[in-house]
Amino acid sequence: MNKELIETLETTMKRIMANKLSSPIRPIIKTTNNLNRHSIIIGPRGTGKTTFMLFNVGSNRILYFSADDFSVPANSIHEIASDAFAIGYEGVFIDEVHFDSNWERALKSLYDKYEDKMIWASDSSSLRLRAGIGETARRYIYHIMPLMSFREYLQMTSNDDMPIIENPFEFKSEFKIDSDFLFLFEQYKKEGFLPIFMTGDYDDKVKDIITKIISSDIPYFLPEIKSSHMLLMKEIMRYLASGSVPRIKTEHLTKEWSISYEKLIRLLFIMQETGLITIVPEYGDTKEKFSKSKVFLTNPSMYRILGGKEGNMREALTALAFKSKGFEIYASRNEEEGDFVVLDENKNPITIEVGGKSKSHKKSDYVVRDNIDYPSSHVIPLWALAMMW
Repeated sequence: MNKELIETLETTMKRIMANKLSSPIRPIIKTTNNLNRHSIIIGPRGTGKTTFMLFNVGSNRILYFSADDFSVPANSIHEIASDAFAIGYEGVFIDEVHFDSNWERALKSLYDKYEDKMIWASDSSSLRLRAGIGETARRYIYHIMPLMSFREYLQMTSNDDMPIIENPFEFKSEFKIDSDFLFLFEQYKKEGFLPIFMTGDYDDKVKDIITKIISSDIPYFLPEIKSSHMLLMKEIMRYLASGSVPRIKTEHLTKEWSISYEKLIRLLFIMQETGLITIVPEYGDTKEKFSKSKVFLTNPSMYRILGGKEGNMREALTALAFKSKGFEIYASRNEEEGDFVVLDENKNPITIEVGGKSKSHKKSDYVVRDNIDYPSSHVIPLWALAMMW
Protein backbone atom coordinates (compact mmCIF):
# COMPACT_ATOMS: atom_id res chain seq x y z
CA MET A 1 0.00 0.00 0.00
CA ASN A 2 1.34 3.40 -1.04
CA LYS A 3 -0.03 5.78 1.58
CA GLU A 4 2.39 8.53 0.56
CA LEU A 5 0.97 8.57 -2.97
CA ILE A 6 -2.58 8.74 -1.63
CA GLU A 7 -1.60 11.68 0.60
CA THR A 8 0.04 13.43 -2.37
CA LEU A 9 -3.07 12.93 -4.49
CA GLU A 10 -5.33 14.21 -1.72
CA THR A 11 -3.20 17.36 -1.40
CA THR A 12 -3.39 17.86 -5.16
CA MET A 13 -7.17 17.34 -5.05
CA LYS A 14 -7.58 20.04 -2.40
CA ARG A 15 -5.47 22.45 -4.41
CA ILE A 16 -7.51 21.85 -7.57
CA MET A 17 -10.79 22.12 -5.63
CA ALA A 18 -9.77 25.49 -4.21
CA ASN A 19 -9.18 26.72 -7.75
CA LYS A 20 -12.09 25.12 -9.61
CA LEU A 21 -14.81 25.64 -7.00
CA SER A 22 -13.91 29.29 -6.43
CA SER A 23 -14.90 30.11 -10.02
CA PRO A 24 -18.55 30.40 -11.15
CA ILE A 25 -20.06 26.94 -11.61
CA ARG A 26 -22.42 26.15 -14.47
CA PRO A 27 -25.98 25.36 -13.31
CA ILE A 28 -26.12 21.81 -14.67
CA ILE A 29 -23.34 20.86 -12.27
CA LYS A 30 -25.34 22.08 -9.29
CA THR A 31 -28.61 20.45 -10.36
CA THR A 32 -27.42 17.05 -11.63
CA ASN A 33 -27.73 14.79 -8.62
CA ASN A 34 -29.02 11.52 -10.01
CA LEU A 35 -25.82 9.89 -11.17
CA ASN A 36 -25.39 6.22 -10.42
CA ARG A 37 -22.91 5.07 -7.79
CA HIS A 38 -20.86 3.77 -10.73
CA SER A 39 -20.78 6.32 -13.55
CA ILE A 40 -18.67 7.35 -16.52
CA ILE A 41 -18.83 11.02 -17.56
CA ILE A 42 -17.97 11.99 -21.12
CA GLY A 43 -18.10 15.25 -23.03
CA PRO A 44 -16.02 17.85 -24.88
CA ARG A 45 -13.08 19.60 -23.27
CA GLY A 46 -14.02 22.64 -21.21
CA THR A 47 -17.60 21.65 -20.39
CA GLY A 48 -16.87 21.20 -16.68
CA LYS A 49 -16.42 17.47 -16.10
CA THR A 50 -13.57 17.98 -13.61
CA THR A 51 -15.53 20.67 -11.76
CA PHE A 52 -18.57 18.36 -11.69
CA MET A 53 -16.56 15.61 -10.03
CA LEU A 54 -14.94 17.93 -7.50
CA PHE A 55 -18.28 19.58 -6.70
CA ASN A 56 -19.68 16.15 -5.85
CA VAL A 57 -16.77 15.31 -3.57
CA GLY A 58 -18.22 17.79 -1.08
CA SER A 59 -17.61 16.69 2.48
CA ASN A 60 -17.59 13.02 1.51
CA ARG A 61 -14.55 10.83 1.97
CA ILE A 62 -13.81 10.62 -1.75
CA LEU A 63 -10.45 10.73 -3.50
CA TYR A 64 -10.27 12.59 -6.82
CA PHE A 65 -7.24 12.15 -9.04
CA SER A 66 -6.40 12.38 -12.72
CA ALA A 67 -4.80 9.48 -14.55
CA ASP A 68 -2.61 11.94 -16.44
CA ASP A 69 -1.16 13.41 -13.22
CA PHE A 70 2.64 13.21 -13.33
CA SER A 71 2.68 11.60 -9.89
CA VAL A 72 0.34 8.77 -10.97
CA PRO A 73 2.36 5.76 -12.22
CA ALA A 74 1.34 4.23 -15.53
CA ASN A 75 -1.61 1.85 -15.39
CA SER A 76 -2.04 2.24 -11.64
CA ILE A 77 -5.65 3.41 -11.20
CA HIS A 78 -6.76 0.00 -9.91
CA GLU A 79 -4.02 -0.06 -7.29
CA ILE A 80 -4.62 3.53 -6.21
CA ALA A 81 -8.36 3.00 -5.87
CA SER A 82 -7.87 -0.24 -3.93
CA ASP A 83 -5.43 1.47 -1.54
CA ALA A 84 -7.86 4.36 -1.06
CA PHE A 85 -10.70 1.98 -0.18
CA ALA A 86 -8.42 0.05 2.18
CA ILE A 87 -7.80 3.18 4.28
CA GLY A 88 -11.43 4.20 4.47
CA TYR A 89 -12.34 6.23 1.38
CA GLU A 90 -15.98 5.94 0.34
CA GLY A 91 -15.25 6.45 -3.33
CA VAL A 92 -12.79 7.42 -6.05
CA PHE A 93 -13.30 9.87 -8.94
CA ILE A 94 -10.82 9.22 -11.76
CA ASP A 95 -10.33 11.97 -14.36
CA GLU A 96 -8.78 11.48 -17.85
CA VAL A 97 -9.14 7.75 -17.32
CA HIS A 98 -7.99 6.82 -20.83
CA PHE A 99 -4.39 7.59 -19.82
CA ASP A 100 -4.49 4.19 -18.12
CA SER A 101 -4.28 1.73 -21.00
CA ASN A 102 -6.02 -0.88 -18.84
CA TRP A 103 -8.84 1.46 -17.78
CA GLU A 104 -11.63 -0.89 -18.85
CA ARG A 105 -10.30 -3.92 -17.00
CA ALA A 106 -9.52 -1.73 -13.98
CA LEU A 107 -13.05 -0.32 -13.78
CA LYS A 108 -14.63 -3.75 -14.21
CA SER A 109 -12.44 -5.20 -11.48
CA LEU A 110 -13.09 -2.29 -9.10
CA TYR A 111 -16.83 -2.64 -9.60
CA ASP A 112 -16.74 -6.38 -8.91
CA LYS A 113 -14.59 -5.99 -5.79
CA TYR A 114 -16.09 -2.78 -4.37
CA GLU A 115 -19.72 -2.69 -5.47
CA ASP A 116 -20.65 -0.65 -2.38
CA LYS A 117 -18.16 2.13 -3.18
CA MET A 118 -18.62 5.18 -5.43
CA ILE A 119 -16.55 4.87 -8.59
CA TRP A 120 -16.73 7.63 -11.22
CA ALA A 121 -14.52 8.06 -14.24
CA SER A 122 -14.38 10.80 -16.86
CA ASP A 123 -12.63 11.65 -20.07
CA SER A 124 -12.44 14.52 -22.56
CA SER A 125 -13.13 12.23 -25.48
CA SER A 126 -15.91 9.72 -25.87
CA LEU A 127 -14.02 7.68 -28.44
CA ARG A 128 -11.91 5.44 -26.23
CA LEU A 129 -14.63 5.12 -23.63
CA ARG A 130 -17.29 4.21 -26.18
CA ALA A 131 -15.04 1.39 -27.34
CA GLY A 132 -15.47 -0.13 -23.90
CA ILE A 133 -19.19 0.40 -23.51
CA GLY A 134 -19.93 -3.20 -24.47
CA GLU A 135 -17.96 -4.49 -21.52
CA THR A 136 -18.83 -1.86 -18.94
CA ALA A 137 -22.42 -0.96 -19.84
CA ARG A 138 -23.98 -3.35 -17.35
CA ARG A 139 -21.74 -2.01 -14.58
CA TYR A 140 -21.43 1.73 -15.28
CA ILE A 141 -23.98 4.33 -16.34
CA TYR A 142 -22.74 6.77 -19.00
CA HIS A 143 -23.51 10.47 -18.50
CA ILE A 144 -22.85 13.16 -21.12
CA MET A 145 -21.76 16.66 -20.10
CA PRO A 146 -23.04 18.81 -23.00
CA LEU A 147 -22.07 22.25 -24.19
CA MET A 148 -23.93 25.01 -22.33
CA SER A 149 -27.47 25.96 -23.28
CA PHE A 150 -28.78 29.53 -23.46
CA ARG A 151 -30.78 28.72 -20.31
CA GLU A 152 -27.57 28.08 -18.38
CA TYR A 153 -25.97 31.21 -19.81
CA LEU A 154 -28.93 33.28 -18.59
CA GLN A 155 -28.67 31.75 -15.13
CA MET A 156 -24.96 32.50 -14.90
CA THR A 157 -25.18 36.07 -16.24
CA SER A 158 -28.51 37.39 -14.95
CA ASN A 159 -29.78 34.79 -12.45
CA ASP A 160 -32.84 34.17 -14.65
CA ASP A 161 -34.17 30.66 -14.15
CA MET A 162 -35.89 29.96 -17.46
CA PRO A 163 -37.95 26.87 -18.30
CA ILE A 164 -36.73 24.13 -20.62
CA ILE A 165 -38.45 24.23 -24.01
CA GLU A 166 -39.42 20.59 -24.47
CA ASN A 167 -40.79 20.78 -28.01
CA PRO A 168 -39.93 23.80 -30.19
CA PHE A 169 -42.64 22.88 -32.68
CA GLU A 170 -45.32 23.42 -30.03
CA PHE A 171 -43.62 26.29 -28.20
CA LYS A 172 -45.57 29.41 -27.24
CA SER A 173 -43.58 31.95 -25.26
CA GLU A 174 -45.05 32.74 -21.84
CA PHE A 175 -42.32 35.09 -20.69
CA LYS A 176 -41.18 38.55 -21.71
CA ILE A 177 -38.71 38.84 -24.55
CA ASP A 178 -37.10 42.29 -24.61
CA SER A 179 -33.97 43.93 -26.01
CA ASP A 180 -31.90 42.84 -22.99
CA PHE A 181 -32.93 39.22 -23.56
CA LEU A 182 -31.96 39.36 -27.24
CA PHE A 183 -28.69 41.12 -26.38
CA LEU A 184 -27.79 38.29 -24.01
CA PHE A 185 -28.54 35.77 -26.75
CA GLU A 186 -26.11 37.61 -29.02
CA GLN A 187 -23.50 37.35 -26.28
CA TYR A 188 -24.31 33.66 -25.80
CA LYS A 189 -23.66 32.97 -29.49
CA LYS A 190 -20.26 34.65 -29.14
CA GLU A 191 -19.01 33.04 -25.93
CA GLY A 192 -21.69 31.16 -24.03
CA PHE A 193 -21.12 27.51 -24.91
CA LEU A 194 -18.41 26.85 -22.32
CA PRO A 195 -18.40 28.03 -18.67
CA ILE A 196 -14.88 29.40 -19.13
CA PHE A 197 -16.44 32.62 -20.45
CA MET A 198 -16.87 33.70 -16.81
CA THR A 199 -13.11 33.87 -16.26
CA GLY A 200 -12.25 35.90 -19.37
CA ASP A 201 -10.01 35.27 -22.41
CA TYR A 202 -12.68 33.03 -23.93
CA ASP A 203 -11.28 33.16 -27.47
CA ASP A 204 -7.75 32.26 -26.42
CA LYS A 205 -8.99 29.42 -24.22
CA VAL A 206 -11.11 27.97 -27.03
CA LYS A 207 -8.12 28.14 -29.37
CA ASP A 208 -6.05 26.35 -26.72
CA ILE A 209 -8.72 23.63 -26.49
CA ILE A 210 -8.66 23.17 -30.28
CA THR A 211 -4.86 22.95 -30.25
CA LYS A 212 -4.80 20.43 -27.41
CA ILE A 213 -7.39 18.20 -29.07
CA ILE A 214 -5.52 18.23 -32.39
CA SER A 215 -1.98 17.93 -31.01
CA SER A 216 -2.61 15.70 -27.99
CA ASP A 217 -5.98 13.92 -27.92
CA ILE A 218 -6.33 12.85 -31.54
CA PRO A 219 -2.76 11.48 -31.88
CA TYR A 220 -3.50 9.35 -28.82
CA PHE A 221 -6.35 7.64 -30.68
CA LEU A 222 -4.60 7.64 -34.06
CA PRO A 223 -0.92 6.92 -33.30
CA GLU A 224 0.08 6.87 -36.97
CA ILE A 225 -0.96 10.49 -37.41
CA LYS A 226 1.61 12.77 -39.04
CA SER A 227 2.30 16.46 -38.64
CA SER A 228 0.74 17.02 -42.07
CA HIS A 229 -2.51 15.51 -40.77
CA MET A 230 -2.54 18.00 -37.90
CA LEU A 231 -2.25 20.80 -40.45
CA LEU A 232 -5.06 19.18 -42.42
CA MET A 233 -7.35 19.19 -39.38
CA LYS A 234 -6.68 22.88 -38.82
CA GLU A 235 -7.41 23.52 -42.49
CA ILE A 236 -10.69 21.59 -42.17
CA MET A 237 -11.67 23.75 -39.20
CA ARG A 238 -10.95 26.95 -41.14
CA TYR A 239 -12.75 25.65 -44.21
CA LEU A 240 -15.87 24.72 -42.23
CA ALA A 241 -15.90 28.13 -40.56
CA SER A 242 -15.64 30.19 -43.73
CA GLY A 243 -17.06 27.92 -46.44
CA SER A 244 -20.36 28.86 -48.05
CA VAL A 245 -21.60 25.26 -47.95
CA PRO A 246 -20.96 23.17 -44.81
CA ARG A 247 -19.81 20.07 -46.65
CA ILE A 248 -16.41 18.43 -46.98
CA LYS A 249 -15.04 17.86 -50.48
CA THR A 250 -13.32 14.58 -49.72
CA GLU A 251 -11.89 14.06 -53.22
CA HIS A 252 -10.20 17.47 -53.16
CA LEU A 253 -8.72 16.88 -49.69
CA THR A 254 -7.39 13.40 -50.46
CA LYS A 255 -5.50 14.73 -53.47
CA GLU A 256 -4.23 17.97 -51.94
CA TRP A 257 -3.05 16.37 -48.71
CA SER A 258 -1.98 12.96 -50.08
CA ILE A 259 -4.20 11.06 -47.68
CA SER A 260 -6.32 8.02 -48.46
CA TYR A 261 -10.09 8.33 -48.40
CA GLU A 262 -10.33 5.74 -45.63
CA LYS A 263 -7.86 7.60 -43.39
CA LEU A 264 -9.55 10.94 -44.09
CA ILE A 265 -12.94 9.55 -43.06
CA ARG A 266 -11.41 8.02 -39.95
CA LEU A 267 -9.77 11.35 -39.12
CA LEU A 268 -13.08 13.19 -39.52
CA PHE A 269 -14.91 10.76 -37.27
CA ILE A 270 -12.21 11.10 -34.60
CA MET A 271 -12.58 14.88 -34.90
CA GLN A 272 -16.26 14.37 -34.21
CA GLU A 273 -15.72 12.07 -31.24
CA THR A 274 -13.29 14.53 -29.65
CA GLY A 275 -15.81 17.38 -29.93
CA LEU A 276 -14.31 19.41 -32.78
CA ILE A 277 -16.89 18.78 -35.48
CA THR A 278 -20.43 17.43 -35.84
CA ILE A 279 -21.39 15.29 -38.83
CA VAL A 280 -25.05 15.46 -39.88
CA PRO A 281 -25.81 12.73 -42.46
CA GLU A 282 -28.22 13.27 -45.32
CA TYR A 283 -31.79 12.14 -44.69
CA GLY A 284 -32.40 8.73 -46.23
CA ASP A 285 -28.73 8.11 -47.01
CA THR A 286 -28.48 4.39 -46.31
CA LYS A 287 -25.08 4.06 -47.99
CA GLU A 288 -23.42 6.61 -45.70
CA LYS A 289 -22.05 8.75 -48.52
CA PHE A 290 -19.96 11.19 -46.58
CA SER A 291 -19.95 13.74 -49.38
CA LYS A 292 -23.68 14.29 -48.80
CA SER A 293 -23.35 14.93 -45.06
CA LYS A 294 -23.27 18.41 -43.58
CA VAL A 295 -20.33 19.04 -41.26
CA PHE A 296 -20.26 21.76 -38.60
CA LEU A 297 -17.95 23.00 -35.90
CA THR A 298 -19.47 21.50 -32.75
CA ASN A 299 -19.06 24.66 -30.68
CA PRO A 300 -20.93 27.37 -32.63
CA SER A 301 -18.83 30.17 -31.09
CA MET A 302 -15.84 28.79 -32.99
CA TYR A 303 -17.27 30.35 -36.16
CA ARG A 304 -16.73 33.85 -34.79
CA ILE A 305 -13.36 32.96 -33.29
CA LEU A 306 -12.12 31.51 -36.59
CA GLY A 307 -13.58 34.33 -38.68
CA GLY A 308 -16.43 32.23 -40.04
CA LYS A 309 -19.85 32.90 -41.52
CA GLU A 310 -22.88 33.68 -39.37
CA GLY A 311 -25.10 31.45 -41.50
CA ASN A 312 -22.94 28.43 -40.72
CA MET A 313 -23.02 29.32 -37.03
CA ARG A 314 -26.85 29.36 -37.06
CA GLU A 315 -27.03 25.95 -38.67
CA ALA A 316 -24.40 24.59 -36.26
CA LEU A 317 -26.44 25.86 -33.30
CA THR A 318 -29.57 24.27 -34.75
CA ALA A 319 -27.81 20.91 -35.08
CA LEU A 320 -26.36 21.21 -31.56
CA ALA A 321 -29.75 22.02 -30.03
CA PHE A 322 -31.67 19.15 -31.58
CA LYS A 323 -28.88 16.66 -30.88
CA SER A 324 -28.60 17.85 -27.26
CA LYS A 325 -32.33 17.34 -26.82
CA GLY A 326 -32.19 13.86 -28.33
CA PHE A 327 -33.91 14.52 -31.65
CA GLU A 328 -32.72 12.81 -34.81
CA ILE A 329 -31.56 15.48 -37.24
CA TYR A 330 -30.43 15.07 -40.84
CA ALA A 331 -29.28 17.23 -43.72
CA SER A 332 -32.04 17.80 -46.24
CA ARG A 333 -31.71 16.01 -49.57
CA ASN A 334 -33.08 19.06 -51.35
CA GLU A 335 -31.85 22.50 -50.26
CA GLU A 336 -34.89 24.06 -51.94
CA GLU A 337 -37.09 22.34 -49.37
CA GLY A 338 -35.03 23.29 -46.33
CA ASP A 339 -31.74 22.89 -44.51
CA PHE A 340 -32.60 20.01 -42.17
CA VAL A 341 -35.00 17.17 -41.55
CA VAL A 342 -35.89 16.49 -37.91
CA LEU A 343 -37.82 13.41 -36.83
CA ASP A 344 -40.57 13.94 -34.26
CA GLU A 345 -41.40 11.46 -31.49
CA ASN A 346 -43.38 9.37 -33.98
CA LYS A 347 -40.49 9.38 -36.49
CA ASN A 348 -42.36 11.73 -38.80
CA PRO A 349 -40.04 14.01 -40.80
CA ILE A 350 -40.23 17.79 -40.26
CA THR A 351 -38.33 20.03 -42.66
CA ILE A 352 -36.61 23.13 -41.28
CA GLU A 353 -35.08 26.19 -42.91
CA VAL A 354 -32.61 28.27 -40.86
CA GLY A 355 -31.62 31.90 -41.32
CA GLY A 356 -31.88 35.54 -40.26
CA LYS A 357 -34.95 37.54 -39.26
CA SER A 358 -36.32 37.71 -42.82
CA LYS A 359 -35.59 34.13 -43.84
CA SER A 360 -38.32 32.63 -46.05
CA HIS A 361 -39.87 29.22 -45.50
CA LYS A 362 -38.97 27.92 -48.95
CA LYS A 363 -40.87 24.61 -48.93
CA SER A 364 -40.09 23.78 -45.32
CA ASP A 365 -42.57 22.99 -42.55
CA TYR A 366 -40.88 25.45 -40.15
CA VAL A 367 -38.42 28.28 -40.45
CA VAL A 368 -35.95 29.04 -37.65
CA ARG A 369 -35.13 32.76 -37.58
CA ASP A 370 -32.39 34.55 -35.72
CA ASN A 371 -32.82 38.08 -34.32
CA ILE A 372 -36.57 37.79 -33.69
CA ASP A 373 -38.37 37.92 -30.37
CA TYR A 374 -41.55 35.81 -30.28
CA PRO A 375 -42.56 32.63 -32.13
CA SER A 376 -45.44 32.62 -34.58
CA SER A 377 -47.17 30.10 -36.79
CA HIS A 378 -44.46 27.77 -38.11
CA VAL A 379 -41.76 30.28 -37.15
CA ILE A 380 -39.32 29.42 -34.33
CA PRO A 381 -36.81 31.90 -32.86
CA LEU A 382 -33.28 30.55 -32.88
CA TRP A 383 -32.94 31.41 -29.19
CA ALA A 384 -35.78 28.99 -28.41
CA LEU A 385 -33.77 26.07 -29.76
CA ALA A 386 -30.92 27.03 -27.45
CA MET A 387 -33.25 26.56 -24.46
CA MET A 388 -34.13 22.94 -25.21
CA TRP A 389 -31.65 21.49 -22.71
